[in-house]
Amino acid sequence: MKTKFLFVVLAAVVAVVFIGNAVSEAADVGGMIKEQKEKLTEKAGGTPAPAGNNFDAKIKEQEKLIDKSVASKAISKDEAKILRENLDGVKKRNTKASADGKMSESEKDKIQSMLDRNNRMITDKKNNPVKHFSRPEVTTRFEIQQRSIDKGVKAGQLTKQEAAQLQDNLAKAKAKHASLTKDGKFTPAEEEKIQEMLDKDSQMIESKRGNEQKKK
Repeated sequence: MKTKFLFVVLAAVVAVVFIGNAVSEAADVGGMIKEQKEKLTEKAGGTPAPAGNNFDAKIKEQEKLIDKSVASKAISKDEAKILRENLDGVKKRNTKASADGKMSESEKDKIQSMLDRNNRMITDKKNNPVKHFSRPEVTTRFEIQQRSIDKGVKAGQLTKQEAAQLQDNLAKAKAKHASLTKDGKFTPAEEEKIQEMLDKDSQMIESKRGNEQKKK
């Protein structure tokens, strides 16, 4: 009887040990699988990127910064309105540029330039007065000025000498732009220089055309 009892107890102990080892091994395997998944995720670049692109996040950050600046009275409500309208323009451009899921490096630089420019107005309006993004892009302004010169000549509003001078100014602005962008970069400060050159040229074109129009 004692022998039978001891046999039963021994069998129970063996069973407990076996089950314990199985559970332990299962836990180890589970841990190894989890660890491997984490390693694979790290190799794949971490968690999947959120929807949208980095510009979406930057735009939201500026929106929050504008709100904080208004609350601290660093900028007025009227200035905040202008800054938000600038951001609306950036949003539209970003949406259009990324509609097909692709965006050129040139377009990325232009959008980033607009965001940088708006950010300087928010954080350092003393040196960067708040204003609308009213001026078109540099390359667009080249086309606008060329058409204006051509129309002025055709309408007799510009003499050949005046047209030649204006054409030379436009050529200098284009050459300067080509020089600044040959490395594939175009900083906000560089863009501002070209815009200032084009502002002067535009005033000169309109002034000469307007004066001739008044004479008629």
